[in-house]
Amino acid sequence: MQTKCVRLYGKNDLRLETIELPAIKDDEILVKNISDSICMSSYKAAIQGSDHKRVPADIATNPVMIGHEFCGEIVEVGKKWEGK
Repeated sequence: MQTKCVRLYGKNDLRLETIELPAIKDDEILVKNISDSICMSSYKAAIQGSDHKRVPADIATNPVMIGHEFCGEIVEVGKKWEGK
């Protein structure tokens, strides 16, 4: 399944990209995001890049997705969460 996401490649280097999502694992859920807001930690990560203590050093070659303050709808659940 393809999805769009914003990935961080370095200081002030955010890119909107289309990526392929892997199949979910037994202990994961798949959520369709309706909205995502930017919090201070995401802002700091975007400004500081790999200098931020929670951003990996190799984001230029292995970019990370930005955003964790979201609202969405659950689309699929892994086996661990079935019936819950």
